[in-house]
Amino acid sequence: MSAINYSYTLPTKIIHMGLAIFGIAAYLSAEGAEHSDAGFGYLLHAYLGLSLMAFITLRVIRGYTGSANMRFSSWSPLSKRQWLLAIDDVKSLLQFKTPERDMHEGLAGLTQAFGLMIFAWMGTTGTALYFINESSHGALYEIFEEAHEVGESLIPLYLLLHVGSVIVHSFAGNPIWKRMWRFTK
Repeated sequence: MSAINYSYTLPTKIIHMGLAIFGIAAYLSAEGAEHSDAGFGYLLHAYLGLSLMAFITLRVIRGYTGSANMRFSSWSPLSKRQWLLAIDDVKSLLQFKTPERDMHEGLAGLTQAFGLMIFAWMGTTGTALYFINESSHGALYEIFEEAHEVGESLIPLYLLLHVGSVIVHSFAGNPIWKRMWRFTK
């Protein structure tokens, strides 16, 4: 397959950077939030998570109002076509060939959708935990806390898939990371 040449707009790159930085920083700071109710570790984790939620919100807005290739209407992770392309991509990988697809297609599209869902899940449940008073809404707080912990276990899987695919493409001679992380022409 030939390499598909596309680029991302500056707002898309900034949103991606915000998701990556605040998502990973919130994940890494989670342990500091475990043992303090309103101490530095908790507040650091909470504010990183709230910042992540702000970038998730921006991504959702751009998913409905942004450029055509970034809209959710042009990207259907649940469609039969998407899953068939993903299966084809896995077959290519098993033959030691890196799949090349347009934005949000095949295995890459499923991985990106999975990441957005995980970060949205973590941002939503974390925001709820921040604003719900544990002492007056104990049962509701517990539900969100458990849901937040379930999402926490999925983040390493997503990072392995996403970062791993970028590394595989780079070793194959197609450094796709430059599409997102290069800010000059």
